[in-house]
This record gives sequence, C-alpha cells and structure tokens, in this order.
Amino acid sequence: MPNDSNKLDKPEKAEVSDNVKVVVRCRPLNQKEKMMGHKQSVTVDEMRGTITVNKTETPHEPPKTFTFDTVFSPDSKQLDVYNLTARPIVDSVLEGYNGTIFAYGQTGTGKTFTMEGVRAVPELRGIIPNSFAHIFGHIAKAEGDTRFLVRVSYLEIYNEEVRDLLGKDQMQRLEVKERPDVGVYIKDLSGYVVNNADDMDRIMTLGHKNRKLVSSQEDEVELQTHPPSAGLSGRKL
Repeated sequence: MPNDSNKLDKPEKAEVSDNVKVVVRCRPLNQKEKMMGHKQSVTVDEMRGTITVNKTETPHEPPKTFTFDTVFSPDSKQLDVYNLTARPIVDSVLEGYNGTIFAYGQTGTGKTFTMEGVRAVPELRGIIPNSFAHIFGHIAKAEGDTRFLVRVSYLEIYNEEVRDLLGKDQMQRLEVKERPDVGVYIKDLSGYVVNNADDMDRIMTLGHKNRKLVSSQEDEVELQTHPPSAGLSGRKL
C-alpha cells in the first residue's frame, strides 16, 4: 500500500512531507481457502517490519524475508491501519500539502476492505471513510482565521480509460492533461463542495453505482475493478 505526501509551497517541512512509504497488509484465509486445505504461507513480524514467505509446497527451500516501512498481520484492526499509515498523510493535507494513498494488489487480496471496509460498522470502516471523519473533525476544531474548502471528485481508471463516476454522461471518457500552473489534472472532471462527512459518504455511494464490475474467482462475487486509492490536495485559504 504505497503512499506519499508531496509538498505544496511549504519548503520548510520538506524533510517530513516529501516521502514514499510502502506498507504491506496480509489478509487471513477466507472460508473457501480453509475448506480447500490451504495454509498460511507468510509470517508477519510487525515489530521488525518484515514479511517472511514460506514455500509450503517445497518446505526444503529456505524462506525469504522482505522488509517494509510497516507491516500488518492478518488480525490487524482497521483503525490501527488508519492511524499508522493514513493519519499522518491526512494531517499533512490539512496543513496544505498534497497526499496520496494507493492500494495495490491482485483481485481478492483485500484492497477494497482496507480502503473502504464496511462503512455501516464503525470498527470495520476503511481508510477512506475514516479520513472523512478525520478531516471534518479537524475542521471543527480549527481556530483563528483558518478556513477550509473541501471539494470531492471520484474517478475510475479502467483499461486505460478515465471516467467521471459523478458525471452525468457515464459514456464520456476524460483526458489527462498537464499545465505548468496546476500540474497534471483530469479535464472536465466534476467536483462537489461538501460540508460534512455524511456529504462525502453520500457522494461515495453515488459513485459506487457507476463503477465497473468483474467476476472474482477468489470470491465468486462481483467486485469493483478500479484500484482503491485516495488522492488528497490541501491548500490553506
């Protein structure tokens, strides 16, 4: 789950805001895998930040160990994942920086659960809905002359085509552009100003209805195919 927080006109904090971190979360076996007799093939050491891959079919081969910035075991909690990985990025965004959280992995590895979770169950909420509460909780406590404008967009990249999931025409394909003053952007991408976490949640639900679906052999259900991610742009007004 690589993530980064990029500086926006704040050179004095470059040392803490310009970085890329790689976080690995291992999911538990699902019921189907247990019924088929599969065994857990990885060992997670959260203290050392290592993942050890054991070759269960060829036990005579030595295991391989990989080190990452942070690792999470199969019994990790959603809020722990948020606090250790996403919270610092959202805090930076609220200070005026850009931040990105990107979940990468094949279908069935748990990207959607980590990023979205079960929004109706507080302890199972993923990174995106937890960030909603975080952002507006911070705004509610803001003091002085600091003002915030929160605008939401929701897009899908599928087979190298970009669609606005909140757009009126779902057949329209958008273009990726670049300008010296704003950098890379999506031409004609819609954006909606929101006033609270519930507004963001409703927009997320609306966008979900327009997402592409494919069948997952792992789960035998229809899954949304876009790679779950969250891009946040911060600028103090």
